[in-house]
Amino acid sequence: MQVQQEEALTDCLRLNATASIERLQAFEQGLFYIQDKSSQMCAASLEAQPGERILDCCAAPGSKTFTIAQQMQGEGQIISCDIFEEKVKKIQAGAARLGLSCVDARLQDASVYDPQLGEFDRVLCDAPCSGIGIIGRKPEIKYKEEAQLSDLPQLQLKILENVCRYVKVGGRLVYSTCTLLPNENTKVVEQFLQRHSEFEPLILPQRVLQAANSTPTWALTLLPQMAQTDGFFIAGMKRVR
Repeated sequence: MQVQQEEALTDCLRLNATASIERLQAFEQGLFYIQDKSSQMCAASLEAQPGERILDCCAAPGSKTFTIAQQMQGEGQIISCDIFEEKVKKIQAGAARLGLSCVDARLQDASVYDPQLGEFDRVLCDAPCSGIGIIGRKPEIKYKEEAQLSDLPQLQLKILENVCRYVKVGGRLVYSTCTLLPNENTKVVEQFLQRHSEFEPLILPQRVLQAANSTPTWALTLLPQMAQTDGFFIAGMKRVR
């Protein structure tokens, strides 16, 4: 097994292995978890700090939640939500294996506002999408009917417009997908910003840009050949009032 550390993402190790690394004792002990580099970059875009309140909606299976918890050094609260009960259980199991007591996994519809959740310092909206960016790992995606995909931008905008209500003034909102289709990515966030003047684009953190070999931008499309990642989209925004 070959291991290479990512320069910009100091907690990210790239493995070149054909065996199941989930069988390693270190995995069972909760010393690491498996995710694509793009997901690490997405979580890093939030720049979560110890002691903050974080909301990760549409969170299953929880890898971004776990990365955020690591950034927070286990201090604060991460409410990690999904609409499916079985997926919430996976988040709970993953957090337990990793010993992340700051993770609170809940059954929650991201498209429906819940005033009891309160305000958050940072919100991650990793919206449901067509999955075009991970077609290399899930080739069955190319057999989806066009009708299955046509309603996604409307749903993505609905979710984004709902979860933005949880962001406190001065807080950060990150929108992401694992697709490369502009109508699910740039068009969604541009339409959102047109409707919500209380939010402004926010340049992504330097280490995320460095990991992507990108110039400064607030909306980043990751191509596999760019930075050895899945196809992915990340946009950063800040609530200014």
